[in-house]
Amino acid sequence: MKLPRRRVKPAPATAEPASAAPAGPAVPALQLVIFSNTDLSPQEFDAQRDKLRRVADFDSAARRWHSQVPLDRPEWAAEILSVLFEAARVHGTTIRVQAQPAGQGPPPGQAAGTS
Repeated sequence: MKLPRRRVKPAPATAEPASAAPAGPAVPALQLVIFSNTDLSPQEFDAQRDKLRRVADFDSAARRWHSQVPLDRPEWAAEILSVLFEAARVHGTTIRVQAQPAGQGPPPGQAAGTS
């Protein structure tokens, strides 16, 4: 007996996930550490979280968000920064930025390939 094959629908086109690393040679990037404003109402906190999850990955152990802005991809960098500026303006989100030279690994405590 032959079982029918399950058809897989292609995923809808969305913005590139925050954890996607650029292919090819290492490029300079900005490392971002983002702290949610916890003094918000539940609805505002959820709105803040929804904005951040579009461009960053949450580290539950450290209770902070991480992202990386690749400097060789200006369109993606602009999208990430726009979302973060909006989160800071509207919700009071705190964002720390650190330059990462090309070829340098991720900051301590952050796994390679994640942001």
